Amino acid sequence: MLCGDDFDRLHAGFMLAAAALALDRPVLVFATGPGVLALCREAPSLVYAEKNAGLAERGVVSLFVLRDALVAMDATLLVCESGLRRTGCEASDLIGGVRVAGLPTFLDLAAGHQIVTF
Repeated sequence: MLCGDDFDRLHAGFMLAAAALALDRPVLVFATGPGVLALCREAPSLVYAEKNAGLAERGVVSLFVLRDALVAMDATLLVCESGLRRTGCEASDLIGGVRVAGLPTFLDLAAGHQIVTF
């Protein structure tokens, strides 16, 4: 669950999700509030460009490469409908493969699984 827009927390969340997928574990990413920006095409690239560049210089995978890996490895990516409205974003702003859903849908899909919040 991505709740904020803190770069380091988002990066850690994407790292954990990618590692789980690499171990053939199912992953459901639900972004709400400012966390929605991490699954938008344009907004995070402006905000996080400098930090991503710093990671690349040190040989660490960037937030956006991780995000693309989650899509490629078929993670289920959901964005909270109210979080989308809260950020002023539209469904058309999201990267491909992201579905808009509410908290009840997330809770139904996450039932019986561990929830980690970033």
